Amino acid sequence: MKLCVAICTRERPRLLRTCLDSVCAQAVPDWVSAEIVVVENHDRETSRGVCEEVERETGWKVHYVLETELGIPFARDRCGVFAADAGFDRVLYIDDDEVALPNWLATMVEATKTHPGEVHYGRVIYTYPPGTPDWMIPKQVNKRPHGTVLGKAEGHNTLVDTCVFKEKSDGGLALHFDMALRFTGGSDTDFFTRVHDVGGKIVWIPDAVVEELVPESRTRLGWQLVRTFRVAGNISRLHEKRAGRANAMMRSLVKGLGRVAGGVLFETPLALALMVVPAKGKRQAFKAAKQVASGLGSLAYLTGYQSQPYRKVDGD
Repeated sequence: MKLCVAICTRERPRLLRTCLDSVCAQAVPDWVSAEIVVVENHDRETSRGVCEEVERETGWKVHYVLETELGIPFARDRCGVFAADAGFDRVLYIDDDEVALPNWLATMVEATKTHPGEVHYGRVIYTYPPGTPDWMIPKQVNKRPHGTVLGKAEGHNTLVDTCVFKEKSDGGLALHFDMALRFTGGSDTDFFTRVHDVGGKIVWIPDAVVEELVPESRTRLGWQLVRTFRVAGNISRLHEKRAGRANAMMRSLVKGLGRVAGGVLFETPLALALMVVPAKGKRQAFKAAKQVASGLGSLAYLTGYQSQPYRKVDGD
């Protein structure tokens, strides 16, 4: 297998260096040849020096590519197209704020032998900074067996056959990330859902683990609720692409009203009752607030509102 490890970045050289170090520390099976591509989503080269330094120190081949069209779907698509055009068989995505745990790469590529598919999706464990409230930290339990076939995936720990990006005349699926979602988030879920819809197989590989370092800015209640609001709207737009606007509007109306009502009438009173044990009460209150935020996000879709949080770089 000729493998390309792909990292998208933008103005986060310190995080990128930590991510690259974890990738270069991986054991590579003898039947795999691996290189790295770093796609900088910027109009200037802020991380070329980091890539050249890592290449000198480790012996890994690190390609540095500048993608000047801003937006994560442009950067992720550039990774896939670069890998396909350069003759790589697979492209293995990891985010620049993640660290690959030992045996991540080997576990992922070995899975292509035991569980063939177009996409292999690994697990992400989130590490929160000191001082994060306990009630905000979710329980991180894997509930799906190794090899489970999924209907979607996210882009932060995925091994993708480059045939997905190749033209149909070359035996490919000719799929690309949706550039209209450049700052909204959700372009990865949309992309992998479409891979599934055209017959691509997505396989869950929970033993291929990366650790995401959550920045302090994302441990604020406001950020958490805004993200929940945004994700609900993105899910509605994804449903529109698959089932049409009328269907998506009806679904969003029903789900939005149901979540708001459930959050206010059931989850919130339960949180008040549980306040006799403050830890449980706060966790339940957070759950109630997120349910209301999710409902409002679904309802906001009906108005045409769409937030664009990824215009701003977060977390170096």
